[in-house]
Amino acid sequence: MNEFENESTESSESNGSGSAQIGLALLSAAFCIFLFSQISNLGQNASSMKWQGENLSRQIQSLTGAEKNAQELIKQREATVQQTQQVQERYTSLLTDVIELAETDPDAKSVVEKYKISRQKSASTPSAPSTPSAVAPVNSTTTP
Repeated sequence: MNEFENESTESSESNGSGSAQIGLALLSAAFCIFLFSQISNLGQNASSMKWQGENLSRQIQSLTGAEKNAQELIKQREATVQQTQQVQERYTSLLTDVIELAETDPDAKSVVEKYKISRQKSASTPSAPSTPSAVAPVNSTTTP
């Protein structure tokens, strides 16, 4: 009977170690699959980062070009702005003269009243000379 008990004990020990090896093999396989998925995700992330870097480089180049174009346009418009300021100063001077002339001339007074020309008081600098306000647009159907 001892022989029978020894054989059954040995066979039960070998069955136990076999199931432990199968469990270990399954656990190892699952770990390998996990590592493979992580490596493939890293590869996809790397390609995505490369694409984003290329797009960023293109956007930087585009913005640099746009900034240069904007600076060139500002330089081109400076002359126009200066001309506009000169014209505005001339009109201001002309309208100021018309207002001053309206004090003595009835025709100038009628023009001032018709187009409602008046001096605007400057709030920013009280000592600065006042400038005439904007003239209402002239309608083509208006008669003097």
